[in-house]
Amino acid sequence: MKILNDIICNNFIELAVTRTANYLIENNLSGISLGISGGIDSSVVALIGLKAIDELKKSNKKIGYEFMFLDCDSDPFDYKRAKILAKKFNFELKYLNLNNWYWESPLHKLIPQNHPRRKYAEGNIKCRLRMISLYNSTQLHNYVYLDTDDLSEEYMGFWTRHGDEGDVKIIQHLTKTEVYDLGKYMGIPTIIINSQPGDGLKVTSANTAVDQLGLNYIYIEYIISRFIGEKFDFNGKLEQLNDHKYKKLITCVSQEITIPEENVIKVLNQSLKTAYKRKYGDSVVHLLPERREFGLFDIGTGDFNQKYLDVIRSLSRNNVI
Repeated sequence: MKILNDIICNNFIELAVTRTANYLIENNLSGISLGISGGIDSSVVALIGLKAIDELKKSNKKIGYEFMFLDCDSDPFDYKRAKILAKKFNFELKYLNLNNWYWESPLHKLIPQNHPRRKYAEGNIKCRLRMISLYNSTQLHNYVYLDTDDLSEEYMGFWTRHGDEGDVKIIQHLTKTEVYDLGKYMGIPTIIINSQPGDGLKVTSANTAVDQLGLNYIYIEYIISRFIGEKFDFNGKLEQLNDHKYKKLITCVSQEITIPEENVIKVLNQSLKTAYKRKYGDSVVHLLPERREFGLFDIGTGDFNQKYLDVIRSLSRNNVI
């Protein structure tokens, strides 16, 4: 594991399981609904949900779940990974074929063939069809839809409003790197741990986040934290990048982690251009909003920066990233 240790992982899981279980009981809910994508985030959330259900069974509370692979022009490899997860942890995984719905959608047919944002528009339709499917599940069974977004995706705008957002956030305040560490601790299959994170939307040919951002997430997380520590407003204006203070910081950060300055600028631009999503806020429950509660440094602090910088340099020396 890169950032987390066993104690932090155990603390996080215990808190997450307890609060998920309490939320279900306090709100008279009968279970949980979740889309299993074959990626790390949904895998971790699924296992936490299942642990919460098992905990409630000890007090004779009957709680159900509906976990689905929502095939919407999806990569078959994603479904393969989802099935491997289900087999290892012995849970039922339903398969829902949304392809006809997607391809025959009048919205899809309205997108001009050569439109420069065609791939993004298609991705938004996919996300929202999956969202409808999951909310249909919650309505039919009196379940709650668990959110699978993490902190790194939050800052990069890698989620779809009124799309892949759920009702209850469990891992929202963990970075992507930390979620992978948690997955390793929980025993998530290697085929998932070793896969590059993506969104399954085919926005790029490689269908991975690094293909869009040009960097692995651990670099992005360090960049974000360094700029937060210097009062950079990620919900602010692009003009901040013209400020002498931040121009100097761009140079400094690029040297610290030995990447080109343009890569740092690309990360900052990506976050700033998706600031409108974060400005709206959200109307969902955050079960674990305080990182220090389960033993993690807050993003933007010197402790966070030093930890991530040490790991980045160690991985670079060993040619891991």
